[in-house]
Amino acid sequence: MSFEPDDLPMARNDGCVSLEKTGSSSESVGLVNSKGPMESSNEGTSVPLSKMKKELGLMSAVSLVAGTTIGAGIFLTPNAIVGHVGSDGMALIVWLISGIVSLFGGLCYAELGTALPSSGGEYVYLRYAFGRLPAFLYSWSSCLILRPLVAGVILLTFANYVSTPFYGVDCPAPAYTVKLIAIAALVFITCVGCLSAKWSANVSSLFFFIKVFAILFLIVLGFVSLSQGHYRGLENGFRNTTIESGALVIAFYDSLWALNGWNNANYFVGELTSPKILPVALCIAIPLVITLYLLVNIAYMSLLPTATFLASNAIALDAAEHAIGQAGLIIMPLLVAASCFGAANGVLFCGSRITVAAAKRGDLPRCLGLVHDVYCTPVTAYIFQFCVALFYTVAVDINSLILFFSFVAWMFYGTSMVILLLLRRREPHLPRPFKVPIVLPVVMLLFALFLVITPFVKYPLRSFIALAFMIVSVPIYYIFVTNQLLSRYASHIHRASDWMTRTTQRVIGAS
Repeated sequence: MSFEPDDLPMARNDGCVSLEKTGSSSESVGLVNSKGPMESSNEGTSVPLSKMKKELGLMSAVSLVAGTTIGAGIFLTPNAIVGHVGSDGMALIVWLISGIVSLFGGLCYAELGTALPSSGGEYVYLRYAFGRLPAFLYSWSSCLILRPLVAGVILLTFANYVSTPFYGVDCPAPAYTVKLIAIAALVFITCVGCLSAKWSANVSSLFFFIKVFAILFLIVLGFVSLSQGHYRGLENGFRNTTIESGALVIAFYDSLWALNGWNNANYFVGELTSPKILPVALCIAIPLVITLYLLVNIAYMSLLPTATFLASNAIALDAAEHAIGQAGLIIMPLLVAASCFGAANGVLFCGSRITVAAAKRGDLPRCLGLVHDVYCTPVTAYIFQFCVALFYTVAVDINSLILFFSFVAWMFYGTSMVILLLLRRREPHLPRPFKVPIVLPVVMLLFALFLVITPFVKYPLRSFIALAFMIVSVPIYYIFVTNQLLSRYASHIHRASDWMTRTTQRVIGAS
């Protein structure tokens, strides 16, 4: 049985998901178009999940993956990783291992994305393999926390850096100024995303080249310093290395946070001109990012003395200032700000596709899955993400939440590896245009288990808070998605959902 991108997964009796093009089902999801409710027909057709255009080519895919991967992390976290592991040499090994893990993960996701070529990433794979509840848990975590939280962090970093040339490093901009700049950037990204998927991809392409230039700029400065015999921190090698499981996990979280984005192409694979572009894009983007990250870390270590390196709050700025003086405090903040802006654009682009995939299948309010009639973009998903990201940006200390939910992402990455292995056994004849050696998903699964289990031992409170957030979504699923807990009110819930959908359709011109 082959997987068609526009097929609507239907529940099998065993609780898993089939893609058979059958008629109605107890799990069938009703959609609302401009003419009213629409179910899967009884004539053997299925509801198309999206009318978004297949207009993204190889360059767009590479720039979106690399562009969302290269964000604020590489300009902020390298010295924190050295602090966790104790030496520059061990820090470079952490970066190298993280890069290899990211490459393995990207290749495994390439197999999943070409075998199940529908936009939505982990949500699609979870629903196909395990049914609606696990997919709902992912959509709940991703749409309400992971994606908008990451966007908020990146945009606040963008705002801090873009204001630095005007306020200076020693006198940072007021908090309200930083938040207003972040909100303005969020509005712009949302508007572009609502108007054209191609425009969003072009924005990512433009800022991808800017952020690569920023990293190459630092690399050149670092290697000029090396050529002059200034080894600085690199002279320490592996001296003072400390390997403690809790600190090592945080070091990997920091490096993998900076590398987060290797799975992003799977969120928009349904909009690629051909699914075969996916593995090619990943094989270009991920090694490119890994190479740039290793070289720029060596540049940081060669430019800054160890004490300055470890104490820095903005390592890219300090490195540039040390190399070229005051000019570095003007050039580097703008380049880092551009890097952050491009990453935030990519995060919201991919996040909107998860929202659409879940809403079209009835696991989120159906009004969030509407696609604009003229622009063919997921306008309601973008608006929803805008509202959630705005809340985090304005009302919450989002940096305090990052560690709470970092392990949640790796929980789903590990589950995706389980799905890949299950599909190999359960559906050996499923068409796989791209296939990885079985050792890759096994290694990824073991690494994910290490990153998920260790925090429960070392940081139990933080881990249980994040787990509790996911558990809270279970009763919400049974109340609002399946209506099993409040079945007497099911008709009222459906009418309210239909009213919201039709009202939204009339207001924004979507279906």
